[in-house]
Amino acid sequence: SFRGLRLILAGGYDARVDENVEYYKELEAEAVALQLRDQVVFKASFTNTERSALLSKGLAVVYTPSNEHFGIVPVEAMYSGLPIIAVNNGGPTESVLHDQTGFLCEATPAEFARAMA
Repeated sequence: SFRGLRLILAGGYDARVDENVEYYKELEAEAVALQLRDQVVFKASFTNTERSALLSKGLAVVYTPSNEHFGIVPVEAMYSGLPIIAVNNGGPTESVLHDQTGFLCEATPAEFARAMA
């Protein structure tokens, strides 16, 4: 059963950016519509201690930015022993070894879902 699991959406949020605010509202509404609001945690920002706790208790890290120049998140995930699921372009192609330290996939919901399955 997935009832004991939580999806934690952490970081990457800036309330000064209208697109961030709009996207957050859409994600929250989607979680409610799917009746998953109790299982989805939105963590807009966090301390270093909180980040360490999230990485120590997580099962995987999903990193969605396309054409990111480097991105420290995949490296932090791998350092913590977690597999990373990332877009197959930009920085992750330099740091993630597909099928070894994580999974590189195309930037589509279906490909991310397949990598997570």
